[in-house]
Amino acid sequence: KTAFFYTFFNYFWNNFCCFFYCNNFKAFEADRERSNPMVAALASHLVEIRKKNIVKSLSDYHGSEHSQQLVKCINGVEFVDDARSTNVTSVWFALENMTKPCVWINNINNPEDITEDLIKIISQKVKVIVMQGVYNTEVFNRFAEANADVRIFAEMNMEDAVRQAFYACEKNYVVLYSPGVHGIDHLSYRERGEKFQDAVAQL
Repeated sequence: KTAFFYTFFNYFWNNFCCFFYCNNFKAFEADRERSNPMVAALASHLVEIRKKNIVKSLSDYHGSEHSQQLVKCINGVEFVDDARSTNVTSVWFALENMTKPCVWINNINNPEDITEDLIKIISQKVKVIVMQGVYNTEVFNRFAEANADVRIFAEMNMEDAVRQAFYACEKNYVVLYSPGVHGIDHLSYRERGEKFQDAVAQL
């Protein structure tokens, strides 16, 4: 009798455990399937919040010193100092904010910095490009090949670059100085912005 009882108990316990485990596992799988869309939705929502925060952070700089700062308006042409934009992403954001035809002064010296996104926004917003600094044939050709309708000039110093940009303008144009690179000639963005503003003052 003891052996029979022991055998019966083991049979009952093993089947009960198997039944309990299988049903709970199925319930867990169902919960996981239900939760996956929730997790995906939550992740998507967090990414969207993150994007909005980035845009807001960039927007907070708008109009501050050397960040899309309106310097002067001469004969209907606005001059905007965006010397803080020391990378291509910041330049893209500045160009995206332009609501008038733009003459863009930059210091980009590496053709690899000219991304497809930058090329696209140039085609939409920019009428004239002025490359300021040491002439780089590869950069010039990259701009020219990607934007056949955009006029391109190269000037060594800031005064000549600003003057050339002004001469290339029509009424209601914007001259935007947005360098797109870090330290040129060991100058900080503040020093470069001040040089741009001084050049505008000399027109």
